Amino acid sequence: MRKHHPQRAAGRSYNTGLSLIELLVGLAIGMVLAIVGSTVYLYSKNSYNAATETSQMEENGRFALNLLTKYIQSSGFVMVDPANNLPQGPIDNKLRGCDLGFVNPTTTASTADLACATATPAGTLPSASIALFSETDSYSLSGATFQGFDCVGLSSIPITLATGTVINEVRSYFVVTRTTVQTPNGVVPMGQLTCISDRTSGLGVASFQSQPLIPGVEQIAFTYFLPSVIDPNTAQIASTAAAVTAASQWPAVLAVEVCVLTKSIQPGGNDTGTTYTDCYGNAIAATAFESYRTFRTTVRLRNRTST
Repeated sequence: MRKHHPQRAAGRSYNTGLSLIELLVGLAIGMVLAIVGSTVYLYSKNSYNAATETSQMEENGRFALNLLTKYIQSSGFVMVDPANNLPQGPIDNKLRGCDLGFVNPTTTASTADLACATATPAGTLPSASIALFSETDSYSLSGATFQGFDCVGLSSIPITLATGTVINEVRSYFVVTRTTVQTPNGVVPMGQLTCISDRTSGLGVASFQSQPLIPGVEQIAFTYFLPSVIDPNTAQIASTAAAVTAASQWPAVLAVEVCVLTKSIQPGGNDTGTTYTDCYGNAIAATAFESYRTFRTTVRLRNRTST
């Protein structure tokens, strides 16, 4: 008697599982794809961080340049008295500068703290400072007169002159101060453009307020242009703040060249070999993933005192 064996259906297959070799090959392919994907992600993230930091540096630099330009152009402004028939010009005390910043800009208690420093603190870039003065309308909330705010946002302060005339003056001082910021690479130092408001009254009551304005500003520098010998209305002679002070020529300054140096706050980018130059023409030894930008403009003073 013949035995009948069940026949396998045509086209039917049975899952017998993966072999060890097939499993290892699959794992290897998966690891390669994961590595490639991670590399692309990290590169894209670094590129995004670099673009973000570059954009932030440019924004900070342009903002600082525009802010300084505004106050430099306003320096020397004087309120015209329609009852005074005599010629009225800009105030003589319209600006002064320091090539290496102020003595003590962070905890200012008197004008002595705003004297010119003679040296750059160790471990920092050299940076200048500038003081800008102007007259304005008196501040009156009831009369809806809101003119004459300084760079901190405080109103002008009345000053009684020796002649008995009362003027309202705005005094703004700009300098770079230092702080620290937390980054993925740890705590790093950071510069910031800072304004100091001087509302010291004519009675000698000292009143100063310091306010950081723009982060990432590592350095500011100024060159002062004096009138040409041939044409007093043409700014030609470039001078440092020390030279202008020594010659007592602050009232004669016609224009100011402004330079702002900004630095990336967060690490970003892939370029570690770029050489940068600061506002004084010195090379900067940048660390890995650190970037700098310089911004320059020349500001013509609107209010020139006759000399």
